[in-house]
Amino acid sequence: MARKTPLGKRLSDGLRAAYPEARCALDHLDPFQLVVATVLSAQCTDSRVNLTTPALFRRFPDPAAMAGADLAELEALIRSTGFFHNKARNLKAMAMALLERHGGRVPGDLAALAALPGVGQKTANVVLGNAFGIPALPVDTHIFRVARRLGLSEGTTPEKVEADLCRLFPRELWIDLHHQLIFHGRRVCDARKPDCAACPLRPDCPTGLGRIPDPHSGRVLDLPEGTPVPAPAAPGAGPMRIVSLVPSVTELLAQWGLASRLAGRTTFCVEPRWIRNTVPAMGGTKNPDVPRILSQRPDLVILERDENTLAAAQALAAAGLNLLVLEIRSLKDCLKAFRILGDAVGTPELGKARAASLKAMLGRPRKGPRALTLIWKDPWMSAGPDTYVGDLVRQAGFTPVGPDRYPVLSEAELEALAPQVLLLPTEPYRFTRRHADNLGRRFPATRVRLVDGRACTWYLSRTEAALQQLVELFQEEP
Repeated sequence: MARKTPLGKRLSDGLRAAYPEARCALDHLDPFQLVVATVLSAQCTDSRVNLTTPALFRRFPDPAAMAGADLAELEALIRSTGFFHNKARNLKAMAMALLERHGGRVPGDLAALAALPGVGQKTANVVLGNAFGIPALPVDTHIFRVARRLGLSEGTTPEKVEADLCRLFPRELWIDLHHQLIFHGRRVCDARKPDCAACPLRPDCPTGLGRIPDPHSGRVLDLPEGTPVPAPAAPGAGPMRIVSLVPSVTELLAQWGLASRLAGRTTFCVEPRWIRNTVPAMGGTKNPDVPRILSQRPDLVILERDENTLAAAQALAAAGLNLLVLEIRSLKDCLKAFRILGDAVGTPELGKARAASLKAMLGRPRKGPRALTLIWKDPWMSAGPDTYVGDLVRQAGFTPVGPDRYPVLSEAELEALAPQVLLLPTEPYRFTRRHADNLGRRFPATRVRLVDGRACTWYLSRTEAALQQLVELFQEEP
């Protein structure tokens, strides 16, 4: 059994705060789909796999269908994931083995799963953790790199690193930790250029502090002189009773280690999930419960001009409360807001570091394919070029189209815009694959893409993740 060491607790707490949304990046509805997606993910990006599997599962929805698949047809469906000859043979053999050995059901046993053709122990552990909830901590390239940089293991193989991690962290943390470490490796601890200045784990990272050479590259990381070490604010620094009326700001404050200072939130401030049980809700985003907010005697209330109403701001100001009103309509606004918010809550280093992390991702926007982002259905509504979402799309390389702000579009107006790419975020309207397929049939000349809506609309806390997602989508365009 793993011991709860101070280092292990600090790292797991830091990862949970930084990546509360961490989850399996492979889209799946059942254990069989996850096995297939994981096999396809070898030497391939998760986003590419997610673009491939919908058509694959429509044609071969279960082991029986895949076991009887024509090999050439199967290869054609998965060609874009690479190594499609071997993958197709393995998938067909795996489906046949499920029928012959397990009655067509994916077993929830490590040995039985790992014995399936093309699966192996790593894939088996991914399926056990994500499909069956059985604790496992499989080590991929990201986890292997991050664990060694953090000094958690000197193992030279994924198996040895996995054993070291399992000894360090309690079993109940393994599933979440697996995803959090992958997110950290993708977003911050990059193989070629780790962003140590913005790393929430740097105070405990011997590589990031320059104490040991980078186990991945063999060199001591060259950080700019005077790069601050991010750390949670000390008790007494900044306001101690904060009410956040903005869901993404609430999440950001938790990422900065300030959740204990939150005295109130709105009912829509639901991330990280554990905050629902620890911070009281005080009405909605548009209609906050002002008397209840006053009862908490906050020393800072945070709002955003579009997210919250003028009436709510006026009522809170009239009560003599200290307000911080942000305005986010572009990624440049985010750069400014990181610094303003960091100063306001007593964590200027964290604000500057987060701004620097985002700034490093920005460049001169390219005039790529014309893209329209829909945010609602019945009636159709879009996010215009002058909105935060529009600027995300622009910075990723697309050319946002449509009227400014959040217009309602008729069927004729939607068709007349003739976008080359139609983006369907899963929030605020819950667009699904079915909506994407229907629109794809209606507009055959338009490429319809489903994107993570919460990432695209939760500014500040998820801005970098959203930009990365859209950049990857842009790179996949023909």
